[in-house]
Amino acid sequence: MDFVKVNGKEFYYRGKPILFSGLGVGSWLNMEHFMLGLPGTDKQIRETFARVLGKEDAARFFDSFILNFLTEEDFLFLKESGVNLLRVPFSYRLFIDDENPGVYKEEGFGYMDRLLALCSKYEIFLMPDLHTVPGGQNPDWHSDNTTGIPQFWHFRIFQEQIVKLWQDIAQRYQDEPFLLGYDLLNEPFLMPKKEGVLNAFFEEVTKAVRKVDKNHIIFIEGDFFSMDFSDIRLPADEQTALTFHFYPTVWDKNLCDKDYDARERVRKMDEQLAGFAALRDKFGRPALCGEAGVDIKKDDLPFTMQLLDETLGLFQKHGLSWTLWSYKDAQWMGLAYPKDGTGWMKLAGRIREHWSHYGQMDAADEIMEDMGKRYTADLAKELKYELQFQLRGVLYRLEEEYILKPVLEEFPKEEIMSMPESFRFENCAFYEDYRALLKKYTWRQA
Repeated sequence: MDFVKVNGKEFYYRGKPILFSGLGVGSWLNMEHFMLGLPGTDKQIRETFARVLGKEDAARFFDSFILNFLTEEDFLFLKESGVNLLRVPFSYRLFIDDENPGVYKEEGFGYMDRLLALCSKYEIFLMPDLHTVPGGQNPDWHSDNTTGIPQFWHFRIFQEQIVKLWQDIAQRYQDEPFLLGYDLLNEPFLMPKKEGVLNAFFEEVTKAVRKVDKNHIIFIEGDFFSMDFSDIRLPADEQTALTFHFYPTVWDKNLCDKDYDARERVRKMDEQLAGFAALRDKFGRPALCGEAGVDIKKDDLPFTMQLLDETLGLFQKHGLSWTLWSYKDAQWMGLAYPKDGTGWMKLAGRIREHWSHYGQMDAADEIMEDMGKRYTADLAKELKYELQFQLRGVLYRLEEEYILKPVLEEFPKEEIMSMPESFRFENCAFYEDYRALLKKYTWRQA
């Protein structure tokens, strides 16, 4: 069988260089609050639905969500859009029950089997991305972290659990030709830094995977949400590659302002991206952008498309593979989205009357500033940043109790149970101009 391989600083497939252009399928196998319009982390969202619906109906609800969100019709649409790679985030809880960690959930493998069957049928490569681990590998909501402390790095038993999970996943899928490789850990962030811990983890997982799978590439992300590779040391394995995330507003929040000079914005973005492109020379391995994208402003689509066009143009300039964030969500960053009037958008609309993740971040900032004044007139910026994440954990719980649960209770159970169907392809719309950009910048192999 043919597998994509690392050959120096390039990906090779069937004896020729290959570049990837695709999408992330975010908020599917690991839910993210802003994308779905539901406050809380993945675990909290599920628990709140169980409180309202009961455990059995909540389980049926989320099974329906997974099966409706990505179907064969979506794959046909993606194939016709020029996509040749899907990066699919998943939660460790897809396979592991925290109450019974010694026994894997077979339904998790069933979801992955279905996904790989569709990837094989439509010849779209898959890069599964471990988006959450026990305790959280970073302090933010997308690692399903309810405490704001990345405890994964403080408990050896958590790390051992994930090493074994990756080995067992690799053993099961070692012969899948349209499995590109394993994105070992999404956006790690050691707060504070612990010398050598991240590299040691990557080395350990790589050795475990290679005992059962020598066919697939292993992808390594950087520290600080996959944007800092200064301390990264690649495992001693020829079939490893780098994957980074490109969100320029992390460094300059004004870049996406409409009145910002476009030429200066592109110059600054180019400068940042050139640094990531240089990783290929530094490590002698290929580099792939696992995430890039912007909030889609429906009231000004031309400007949103301009930002995406500028970003994709820079990837083309630097000859980089990419997957944009994200394919489908509740009208926030997704190419596709449930139409207005669908059940899910009614729910999200009600919640967005009371909540947004930007509002949550502003609230945490204000509260942290006030708390800091009680102790010092000069609160250190680094400490404030660290503690904000922990404060957000308190806000998640309040939002779960006083926003998500009450709004859910406004809807009849039958209506809630039908809401996952909102994500079926036939109930969704998509941005034509966004799709045109995908087709424009798709890498076409010789």
